[in-house]
Amino acid sequence: MAKHKGIKRLPFHIQHNTTLTVIAKTLRCATDEQLSLETVSYALSRSKGTTAHIVAFMRQLGVLDGWRLSEFGERLKVLGQSHPDLLAEALHVHLYTLHWRQPDAYFSFAYATICDWLWERGTWVLDGRSKAELVGIVVNAAAEKYGVDANQIAFSQNSVHGAINWLKALNPSVITRDQKSGRFSLRDACPVQTLLWSIDALYHHPKWRRDYGVRIILDDERLTQLCKICLVDLDGLEKMLDFAVRTCSRLTIGTEGGFGRWLSLTEPIPVGMLWK
Repeated sequence: MAKHKGIKRLPFHIQHNTTLTVIAKTLRCATDEQLSLETVSYALSRSKGTTAHIVAFMRQLGVLDGWRLSEFGERLKVLGQSHPDLLAEALHVHLYTLHWRQPDAYFSFAYATICDWLWERGTWVLDGRSKAELVGIVVNAAAEKYGVDANQIAFSQNSVHGAINWLKALNPSVITRDQKSGRFSLRDACPVQTLLWSIDALYHHPKWRRDYGVRIILDDERLTQLCKICLVDLDGLEKMLDFAVRTCSRLTIGTEGGFGRWLSLTEPIPVGMLWK
């Protein structure tokens, strides 16, 4: 691809070296002492050059604040100790929804665009050709969303690889190996905590932002949005909503008031926090 001199490129790249294993190791080595390039590089068994790129992306993600864990990073550390199987789910929801709160988190928009596109297809073979197609999907969507020329969008097949790394880490899984390529498929269900984190995120969506305790109408658009984050179909979501409302005291679902079905979250359940 030709380089366009003088054009500032917007960073939509999803860092492919920053994986679940990398973040888990960083969380484990983080103590009350400040981290350093040397300590993180040693913990990850990576060169200082590669580690510097990883650390920069963990700051973009909000896991690190300088050389210490952020508040979000601290939640992830506790989650990783008590429920390590939920760490990938937490980071997936965070990656998908971060741009709702931070419009300049361009990589989050790219990740959500890939998830949405895969969800709309239900199943998809992830070979070299389809990965190249995903690059074009993200570049075109980003150019339209942010009103810039496609040449200003920094996104590549390595970025797609970064997104697929996170999708591969989910459990229940959405990607299976299929000889030389992978295959994406919607899952029947996801952990109830993934759904609760997704519902919490709706309260910060640019179109639907409101205070906790205020009802959110469960119309087709919002139900579809929850399906896309959780990577399940509507039938699976309905079963999970029924289970969630019976297990989480902070969540209420009803039909009173004449506005159709609604849900209400009385208190925050931010990504990484387990409900009580």
